[in-house]
Amino acid sequence: MFIASALAAYAESASMDFNITMPGYVYITPVTSPVLVANITDRTGNLYAPLSSKFKVVTNSKDTKTLYLKANTVTEGGYEEAMFEQGGRVYIAFANLAKIPKSQALANCKMGKQAKESPGVVAYPINSIIGADTKYISSKNKYEVYVNNGTTFVTVNVGSNVLSTSFASNDPKGFYQAVLSLTEADI
Repeated sequence: MFIASALAAYAESASMDFNITMPGYVYITPVTSPVLVANITDRTGNLYAPLSSKFKVVTNSKDTKTLYLKANTVTEGGYEEAMFEQGGRVYIAFANLAKIPKSQALANCKMGKQAKESPGVVAYPINSIIGADTKYISSKNKYEVYVNNGTTFVTVNVGSNVLSTSFASNDPKGFYQAVLSLTEADI
């Protein structure tokens, strides 16, 4: 007689969970196709073409992130804030790099003094910021730029009409510059 018994097979097992944490991040890069250089007309101070800069922002934040858009230019005192508000418009001041202006010339431009009192400094309006909601903070001379999860392109358009009180015959010839930056840090 043959007796078959069913023996159940039991296998031992254990498991371990792998866990990783993805930190929140913001990645900002300049896009190289905008108009970053323009010539100034010698009689009016206006630009032959408006300027445009573009930033690509990538974030994984579930909440709206606040970034900061600011401008700096160089004076004999070093790098100084170049964004300012005058008459309800926001401007960016550009300083001559060949003959670096005095800090007071930049301050005079921001205060709207006569052009002859701000030699080596000219200013142009920010006409628009496209791609994100923004708010100008006049007490800090910068924009807050609000971006959501994903990829956002932020374009800053600078107008070609010079701030009339910033252009005069005593502005030295040469290359004028302002540096525009978009940053996560509120510095």
